[in-house]
Amino acid sequence: MEATTLPWLDAVVGTIAGTAIGLLVVVNGLFVINVIVGRNHRFVDRWTRTLLLTDAALLFAAIGAPAAAIAIKLGARGVTIVASAPAKLMLVK
Repeated sequence: MEATTLPWLDAVVGTIAGTAIGLLVVVNGLFVINVIVGRNHRFVDRWTRTLLLTDAALLFAAIGAPAAAIAIKLGARGVTIVASAPAKLMLVK
């Protein structure tokens, strides 16, 4: 199970993190372009809070997905070690 699940987990996490970082760049780039071209203070006042919430969600996805994957991998290795421990202890006798 570990041989098939962990590579799949790496692929999914890479996709999530890459998409989140790409969207972060696109969203902020569009905001900056609109501020420069529009020069409208009402636009900035209206959309800054939404932009900050979007940035926070995308950063959480870009950082949280790899952190969760690391925790899952460590948990899987821990389960493997614990599961094999009684067999090793019985062989010592």
